[in-house]
Amino acid sequence: MATFKQGRRRFLRSAAATGGIALLGGSQASTAAPRTGTSARDGQQLAGLRERIDHIIVIYQENRSFDHYFGAYRSASGAPVAGLLDANGRIDARFDGLQRNAFGAAYKYLPMPYRVAAFPHRPLPNRPFHLAPYIPPDDNLPYDPMHQFFRMGAQINLGRMDRFVALAAAGRHDFLDTGPARGGAVDELATSTPSGAVVGFYTREDLPRYHRLADEYVLLDHFFQAMTGGSTGNALYLVAARPCRASNPPQAGSHGRFPPLDLAYDRHGILVNDVPPVQGPTETFLGPIELCPPPEEQAHPHIGTRLDGAGIPWAWYGEGWAEVKSWALMRARGSADSSVVVDSTESYLPHHNPFQYFPSWFDHVKRGRIRDSDDFLEDLRGGRLPQVAFVKATGSHDEHPANSAPRWGEHWVMSLLEALGASRYWSRSLVVITYDEGGGYWDHVAPPVRDAYGCGTRIPALLVSPWARRGYVDHRTTDTTAILALIEARFGFAPLAAADAAAYNLLDGLDFSQQGRPPAFG
Repeated sequence: MATFKQGRRRFLRSAAATGGIALLGGSQASTAAPRTGTSARDGQQLAGLRERIDHIIVIYQENRSFDHYFGAYRSASGAPVAGLLDANGRIDARFDGLQRNAFGAAYKYLPMPYRVAAFPHRPLPNRPFHLAPYIPPDDNLPYDPMHQFFRMGAQINLGRMDRFVALAAAGRHDFLDTGPARGGAVDELATSTPSGAVVGFYTREDLPRYHRLADEYVLLDHFFQAMTGGSTGNALYLVAARPCRASNPPQAGSHGRFPPLDLAYDRHGILVNDVPPVQGPTETFLGPIELCPPPEEQAHPHIGTRLDGAGIPWAWYGEGWAEVKSWALMRARGSADSSVVVDSTESYLPHHNPFQYFPSWFDHVKRGRIRDSDDFLEDLRGGRLPQVAFVKATGSHDEHPANSAPRWGEHWVMSLLEALGASRYWSRSLVVITYDEGGGYWDHVAPPVRDAYGCGTRIPALLVSPWARRGYVDHRTTDTTAILALIEARFGFAPLAAADAAAYNLLDGLDFSQQGRPPAFG
């Protein structure tokens, strides 16, 4: 992956002017750089993965950036961390005055979200600050930064990372007919309201169990969301290493007439923002289902079809699935009565399940590949855990701002780990805990360039396993598709697309020469 240099700036200016570039076809994987080396250690790691790990479990949370959760983390092992702290453990002065408005003028003080009454009336300086006094980690407040594809690209601002405050919230005139888009700072101001809360961070005292996991296992401090933007696109990269596309994309935005920064498709028909799936169950709060890309046009492979073809059991465990399963089964079995619409983020969330966008969806439903998170716990107890498991919370536990407080999600994740640790599966399992995207929260590390669609904001990622290196901070640059590279390495699969073909497969964090360790969750 390239870094933010002058070449990237020219590239992104061109991409912004044309609305992105079309994805290459399936042959792109053959031209990607190799993702593994040929050293003896590489071979030993791969052999250890295949000999010692039978189960890969992915816990996939929502909308938090690395600096937001781990910027103030100090490694118990003394390992360096690419966070916010200087050598003295204070917030580095290089972040003072960093955030600027759409015209490039630095804020003297951070503008605060008016909907969060806890923020002080006195001004806060333009610098990262401890968020817990205003948005406590165990309190769910109505604050959800904006994080759509074009908007996040503008927040990143050619790697300067200085427009997150300016573009953090929806503008007062977003849905007014103000004429044709003018582009640049004028549209950014018209469709945005600044909010300084996005540079707030939590500490060890706020998220003690997550920080303890980093002490005991592996923290990745250069792990980025695969695609700029929101949930659906990144979930698609998680399972297919590419987004969906539509040959005749709808021109409406995700919520009817939407501002230019937040359109659902780019000019090439690539789905770049969240839309409800047309294959049920679906939902009410992302606009009409007509915005969904046609499932029959998504002919490219995903990891579910690859696993099925090899006879390897897998499942997507979605919290709340039991509430909607009967309707999905009726449709899968050809019943005319098959409609169900989710109207609450506390229920199963369809647009978070990437398999719903593929033509194989109802086959997966019939074959029991789609299960409830309670089934994950039952499968641990009953000896039925598949070899690949994705576990997804509802809004109540997924840590998505305005749906779930950070500690609610932390508690839920730890309950899954504790159940795994108490099961027969712990000794031969590897858990990846990560987030779909940064959610509009600021991070100071410029993402690498893979293509016109990614990467996006740096996000937290942890490896938990009896074979994990204790207290290791992995500095290798990678993204969500590294999870696919890991699964492919374990089972000997060819890559699905260019992104996972080039992705680092996370093996540096494992040590198969040690004795497998018992759980140490704190």
